[in-house]
Amino acid sequence: MPRERFLFVSDFDKTLSLDDTGYLLAEKLGISPQQFDHKLEVVRRKNIVQLGGELAYLITSDQDFQGRVSRSLLQEVGRESKLKKNVPMLVSLLNQGIGNKRFFTYVTSAGPWDLIVQALDGIIKPGDIYATTFEYDQKGIVVEVQRTGAGDAKVATVDELKIHQKIPRSQIIYVGDGTSDVHVMLHVKAYNGYPIAVSSSPYMGHIAKRTVISDNALAVLIPILEELNGYTEQQIIEFFSKLGVPINEWNRASVEWVDLGEGGQ
Repeated sequence: MPRERFLFVSDFDKTLSLDDTGYLLAEKLGISPQQFDHKLEVVRRKNIVQLGGELAYLITSDQDFQGRVSRSLLQEVGRESKLKKNVPMLVSLLNQGIGNKRFFTYVTSAGPWDLIVQALDGIIKPGDIYATTFEYDQKGIVVEVQRTGAGDAKVATVDELKIHQKIPRSQIIYVGDGTSDVHVMLHVKAYNGYPIAVSSSPYMGHIAKRTVISDNALAVLIPILEELNGYTEQQIIEFFSKLGVPINEWNRASVEWVDLGEGGQ
C-alpha cells in the first residue's frame, strides 16, 4: 500500500529556534531590546510592510541598521542562534516517515535566508528553506530586499510546494507561532489542512487546530501521531519512550481568553 504524502512546513523564529533572531541581530549592532521593540512598534503602526516583514524593512531603511548588516553578520547570528531541543531528530523522523505517512519537510520564514541556512546547517538543505533574501554590495553589505518571506509570501511558498510535491491541500501541515504565520495558517485551515501553533497567543489558538507549547521540537509530533496516525495517548507515550525522549509531563487544556466590559447590575 502506498504511503500517504504530507507537506510539513515550519516557521523558524520561536518555532524551531528558542530565540527571536531579530533581537540577536539588534544586539550585535548595539541596539537594546527596548529600542528594537520601539522600532518594531513604529513600523507596525505605519502599516508599511506585511506582518513579519518588519526586520527586513529595518535592515534596509532604519538608520541604526542601514549599511551595517552584512551577509557575514547574518551568518554569525545564525551560528549563535539556539534551536529547540531535538530539531535534527524531528526532521530526521519526518523525512523517514512515520507509519504509513510520508512527510516532505520545508522551512519558510520572514527572517533572513542567510541567517536561517546557517542556523539549520546540516539539518535542512538550503534549497528547502524559503526566507527573506537580500541584495548585497561588493563588500557584502545589505543594500535591498530581493524577496520577502513574510505574510502572503508564505502562502505563495506553500502553494508552490504543494504543486511541486503534488500533495492535496488537505494534507498540508503548517507549524508557526506569530503574526507572520497568520495568513498562511488561515490559508491552510481554509482547505482543511492542519495548522499547528507553538505559541499561546490568543489569535493563534483560534486559527490552529492544535496548540503545543514546549521547548522540545519533537512535541509537534503529538497532534500528528494522534490525529493523523490515529495513535492513542498510551501509544504516543510509548513512541516517545522508544526514541529515548520520555514525556515527563503532558498537560492538556483548552484555554479561553475573555475580556468583559464593566457594565451589568
